[in-house]
Amino acid sequence: MWIKSGLLFVGVLLVLTGCGEQEPQSIHISVAASLKDVMDDVKPLYEGEHDNVTLEFDFAGSGQIRERVENGAPVDGVVLASAADADKLMKKKLIDDKAEIASNTLVAVMPSKSVPSGDITTELAKARVIAIGDPASVPAGKYAEEFLTKEQLMDSVKARLVKASDVRQVLAYVESGNADIGFVYQTDAMISKKVQTAYKISNDLHSPIGYYAATIQDSEAADETSKFMDYMKGTQAQKILKKYGFGEAN
Repeated sequence: MWIKSGLLFVGVLLVLTGCGEQEPQSIHISVAASLKDVMDDVKPLYEGEHDNVTLEFDFAGSGQIRERVENGAPVDGVVLASAADADKLMKKKLIDDKAEIASNTLVAVMPSKSVPSGDITTELAKARVIAIGDPASVPAGKYAEEFLTKEQLMDSVKARLVKASDVRQVLAYVESGNADIGFVYQTDAMISKKVQTAYKISNDLHSPIGYYAATIQDSEAADETSKFMDYMKGTQAQKILKKYGFGEAN
């Protein structure tokens, strides 16, 4: 009788212990390519503080991410480098809201051994190949297009533009010498020893550059995803963003 009672007690204890444990949960977030280094640092920190959560990231141009979400890609959240792409997802009721977590600066980079001219107009006139992200899907390319248009340079450079799938590909084109100059974010330029920041593009020559986090509305992991997005606005994540050259939200 005592053995049966003891076994019953142990069984109840195991059930109660199991009820106190949280089931492991994996959340999948699609992130703008320029944030890869940040997320590589954030992942182990966040998972260390949240034993039950595993973060999975994929990286691409913000326009590509938006299109995947519109086509039903199985992701729980997005971090986009484009307010316009986030707004399109909101309009289609695929996300409820967007939260700006950081800002950035558009720059023109050249190979580290090149000697920049006095001004960017002269440099662009000399360049054989100019690399930008595809404006249709890469926000950095869209900002570069806005700058070139506003400065009335687009007609003169259009035939020499090579369009990349994301800013890291633009950086690779310049690093390899396949492009003489390219438009990337300041944060991308900082991670490469093979390029130099030749020119900073004034913020009043293009739309504001911000990064926007959002949870996919029908995600089964919406609560955990929203907690992660809140974390990206917190002190620890903001320190990492600052470390890689990102600015505060506009």
